[in-house]
Amino acid sequence: MKSICLAFLLAAAPAWADTYACAGTAPDWTLTLGDETAQFTFGRTLDYDIPQRSSAEGRDWPKAATLIAEFDTAIVVLNPGSCETGPIRAHILTQRGQSPIVLTGCCEVAK
Repeated sequence: MKSICLAFLLAAAPAWADTYACAGTAPDWTLTLGDETAQFTFGRTLDYDIPQRSSAEGRDWPKAATLIAEFDTAIVVLNPGSCETGPIRAHILTQRGQSPIVLTGCCEVAK
């Protein structure tokens, strides 16, 4: 029953029409965020599955995604607005070992 509910929720999640190219500095990181997969570089490059994508209830923004790799996870929140290198601000909640880290940067829609 749980797997049926999870499959329904994932199928009901709105698909993102765009791929986003994101980056931040101090510390340096990059993220390519697609519809089903992502590649995140923060000290090392890992490929992630995206089992969950959503937007705020009843709105197009902010958008959020859960990223899962073999031993790492991250949550990405995208919000349109003023940013130094793109029209979208990104916040990533992740970890380095046992230490939680919040990264910020900018995104643009990838061509």
